[in-house]
Amino acid sequence: MMPALRLHSGIALYTLLQGLLDEDLLSAVANIVVDGVAQDSRDVGENYLFIAVRGTTSHGLQYAEQAVAAGASVVLSEDAIDKYELNGALADKVLCLQLENLQAKVGVIASRFYKKPSHDLNVIGVTGTDGKTSVSHYIAQCLNSEIAPCGVLGTLGNGLIHDLRPTGLTTVGAVQLQSGLASLIGAGAKAVVMEVSSHGLDQGRVNGVEFDTAVFTNLSQDHLDYHGGMDAYFEAKSKLFALARLKSAVINLDDAYGCRLAQEHNGKLAVYGYSTLSAVDELASCVDHIIYTKSIKPTRSGFEIHVSTPVGEGKCQLNLLGEFNVSNALAALATLLLNNMALDQALRRLQGIRPVAGRMELIEIEARPTVIVDYAHTPQGIIAACKAAKLHFNGQLWCVFGCGGGRDREKRPMMAQAAEQNADHVIVTSDNPRDEDPQAIINQIVAGFTHADAASCYLDRRQAISHAINQAATEDVILVVGKGHESVQIIASQRIAFDDRMVARELLETSAFGAAR
Repeated sequence: MMPALRLHSGIALYTLLQGLLDEDLLSAVANIVVDGVAQDSRDVGENYLFIAVRGTTSHGLQYAEQAVAAGASVVLSEDAIDKYELNGALADKVLCLQLENLQAKVGVIASRFYKKPSHDLNVIGVTGTDGKTSVSHYIAQCLNSEIAPCGVLGTLGNGLIHDLRPTGLTTVGAVQLQSGLASLIGAGAKAVVMEVSSHGLDQGRVNGVEFDTAVFTNLSQDHLDYHGGMDAYFEAKSKLFALARLKSAVINLDDAYGCRLAQEHNGKLAVYGYSTLSAVDELASCVDHIIYTKSIKPTRSGFEIHVSTPVGEGKCQLNLLGEFNVSNALAALATLLLNNMALDQALRRLQGIRPVAGRMELIEIEARPTVIVDYAHTPQGIIAACKAAKLHFNGQLWCVFGCGGGRDREKRPMMAQAAEQNADHVIVTSDNPRDEDPQAIINQIVAGFTHADAASCYLDRRQAISHAINQAATEDVILVVGKGHESVQIIASQRIAFDDRMVARELLETSAFGAAR
């Protein structure tokens, strides 16, 4: 377990806001000290600074009274308190300050409160559409040691690599992020690998973090409901590579957006490119150094790879499924070499990598079809997962998937096309419908099929997985994608216990296999 943070004796408001707030206002609060910082009124304690920013559905000022009741002594916002109908004169109870463009400054304020924790860590940020979680965990597994523990902040949770605590977000809010970094230092961490989402970059959640290395995996359609288009999505991701203190970058040159990113930053950063192609001469001008595979040999449990690097060549057995995981491993290898790890040691560490929960995770029972559970939730992700399953296994491929509610609707028919073109049998079901009608989501997916009878449809996700298991032959592979490691299904306001891995194993053990065929 990670130790609790040491309590602060108090930090001057002047220290937190210096250079951000007008000097005249700062001098007026020179003697004010706060004992905590929070963005969420539920996290407020006695003598806290409550930072009220605009959210997508509400404004922090709507919760200012709760924050003050909980002990906040200062409320900081970029909007005037009187813009919101609050009971009582809040400004008469506590100090209220306004700060323009506050959202972009929260991270800096929080970093100062927690004594700039990222300054004392080797911070590696990983961004991209697919592969962030896997790459982050592979790097952390390889860097981690008893004398130099490595932390992770991301989709599977925050903490030391073997003691993660779920947060529900890929990149948490700025205050929680800085608190997490400080906790890692308290736990003895020397490095941290952080998944950096496009939302987190666009909303300034990672502002105030001193990154040493930034990794780019790829870019494909996702989150366009938020960003509006691929160019805006790319620009959001690119913000990580424009941070002032960043020293180096690791970029996937097999991705068109990766090549574009490398060209934009070559000469500004130390750029390592990586590729699963053997013909990389035309990529040389984009980067300072290239790491690539000279050969890739699939096995049932993974790959045998021969790699070329700036410091020599070597071979490695990867215990990971899917050629995209070869690419992910190259990203990890490049990062290790940038961190001055010897090539032979780096290859040994890669060989010891364990698969990440819910990422191409095998569920196998003798004399039953093989089930693979993966987090793929984009068209490109489904294509990659299908190709991976076919690469390592014979038999026919069944793909069970759905689409989340309240997310990018444009990709739903594209998901159907990806599954129809790459799987032998397709079953459409519910993912996390959230506040949308589950049947309406399925209808939008089905509209993308070329052949109307291309798929079976089940609203109930358990029934969908059960149908695939009962219909598949022993040598077949059933790919269940979309939720991966998740342990609940979100339907309207309910969070129902549902883990694809547990459900698949239970059904494999108890179903009357083959009876329905």
